[in-house]
Amino acid sequence: MRQPMTYDDIELAALFPNGIAGARIHAIGTGGSGISAVLWLAHDRGALVSGCDIAPTSMWKLLHREGLDVALGHDSAHLEDVDLVVVSPFLVYRHPDLPELVAARARRIPVVKWQALLGYLMRGSIAISVAGVHGKGSVTALLGQLAIAAGLDPICEVGASAIAWDRNVWLGHGRYFINEADEWDYNFLHYHPRVVVLNAVEFDHPEFFASYEQIRDAFVTFIKGIDQSERADAPPPTLVLNSDNPGCLDVLERLGDWSGAVRTFAIARADADVRAEDIQGGQENSFTLRVDGERLGRVRLRTPGMHNIANALAAVAGASVIGVPPELYVPELSAWPGLRRRFEVVEDGDALFIDDYAHHPHAVALTLETVRARYPGRRIVAVFQPTLYTRLHRFLQPFSEAFDRADEVVIVEIQPSREADTGLIHGSALVERIAARSAFADRPGAVRYGGAYDETAALLRALRQPGDVIVVMGSGPVNQVIAGARMSQIR
Repeated sequence: MRQPMTYDDIELAALFPNGIAGARIHAIGTGGSGISAVLWLAHDRGALVSGCDIAPTSMWKLLHREGLDVALGHDSAHLEDVDLVVVSPFLVYRHPDLPELVAARARRIPVVKWQALLGYLMRGSIAISVAGVHGKGSVTALLGQLAIAAGLDPICEVGASAIAWDRNVWLGHGRYFINEADEWDYNFLHYHPRVVVLNAVEFDHPEFFASYEQIRDAFVTFIKGIDQSERADAPPPTLVLNSDNPGCLDVLERLGDWSGAVRTFAIARADADVRAEDIQGGQENSFTLRVDGERLGRVRLRTPGMHNIANALAAVAGASVIGVPPELYVPELSAWPGLRRRFEVVEDGDALFIDDYAHHPHAVALTLETVRARYPGRRIVAVFQPTLYTRLHRFLQPFSEAFDRADEVVIVEIQPSREADTGLIHGSALVERIAARSAFADRPGAVRYGGAYDETAALLRALRQPGDVIVVMGSGPVNQVIAGARMSQIR
C-alpha cells in the first residue's frame, strides 16, 4: 500500500499562507510527548484541533483535562471537515492502515509528520534548537526557563513534561522559539533555527542509521541548514557545542568553511566559553559557574549527576547567545526542579523508586553511576525495559556492560515501539549477557527476567527490601511498574 501524501514545512506555508487560525487539524497519536506539544501550539495559534490515541497516556490526559478535543481509539469519523492530519512518524512506518490514514488517503487530506508542522510554526521566530543524542529535553526546558526568567516570553517545545510548567510546552508570545530537535528519521531537518545547541553525538538509532558516520553526517546537514539570513533583530547564526564530546568536535570539523559563530561549553576542557569548576558530586551536585572567564557563583543543582551539570552548562551557553542576563544563571539553575521521568524520585515507605527515561547504554550506565554516588551503601535494584528489537540486538554488549553498578537487575520484555517482533532477539538474551559478567557471575539469581509490566511489578514486590533504591529505566511506559510495586500494593 502506498504511503499517505506528505508535505514539508515549506509546502505547509503554501497550504496555509496566512497562518493556521481557523484551520481544522487532527493529530493521530496525540498522547506522544512531541505531537501533544505541537497540538498545544497549534491550538494557541487559533487552529481548531482534535486528536486521538489508543491509550490515555499522561500527555493525552493533560490535553483532555485542559479541554482539548481528544478521543480514545481510531475512527475515520475523526476526519470530518479536517484540513490537515498530523502524525508521529513511527505510525506511518508501523501502522499505515490506521482508519484515519486510510481515510486521509481516500479524501486526499494532507498528512504531515508533527515535526513538519512544528517547523511551519517556527517560521518568523528566532529559533533555538537543542540537538544531540542525550540531554535534549533537559537542556531545552532549562534554556526555556532561563529565557522566561529574563522576560523574553519564549515559546518552548519539549519532548517531556517540565515539572515547573506541568506540561511539555510553554506558550509564550515573544520573538524566541526554543525546541527539542530529534535526529531520528531526519526529523530535525524540518527546522532552520538561528542557534543550535549540540549536546552529544554518538551512534544511536541503529534501526534507522547504519553507522556512526551516518548519524554524524545527519547532524552536519542539520547545522548547515541554520538560518543565515540578514536579521538585525537576531543573534548571529551560532552553534553552541559540548567541546568535551568527541562526536560534537567531529561534527564541527566536518562543517568545513561554515561561517557561523561557535560557542563552547565543557566540564573537562579549560578553554571552553562556559565551564564548571570545583565540582562537588555525590549527594550534592554543585559547581562554580564560569562564563567567558568570569566566575558567576556557586550552582547547586536539584538534579544529580555529571550529565546534568553538562546540561546546565549547555543551557547557560545557549542563554548567553540570546541575551539572558548573567545574574539569572545561578539562581535559576539552582531552583530548576527538572523534567518528569528524568531521575524523578518517588518515595515509598522504607524504599524509594527512581523513574528515569534512560534507554541508551551510555545513559543507563550514567544513571546507575549517579544513583550509586547519590545513595552510597544502599542496595540498587535496576529495572530496565529495552526499546526496539534492533537497538537491543545492535547494542547487546554495551547494554550488558551498563549494569555493573547495580546489585540486582530485572529486565522487562522489549518495548516494540515502531518495530514488529520478527524473532530477532528476546529480553532473556540481555539477562544472560548481564549474568555472565564478573559483577554478577558469582551471584546466581541477581539478574532476572521480569516479563510484562504486571509480572515485573509482582517480582519487585517480592524482591524489595528496606532501604532499596529501585531504578526504573526505559523510554516506554515501563514506569507503570512503580505503581504496582509500591507498599500500598504489598499490604
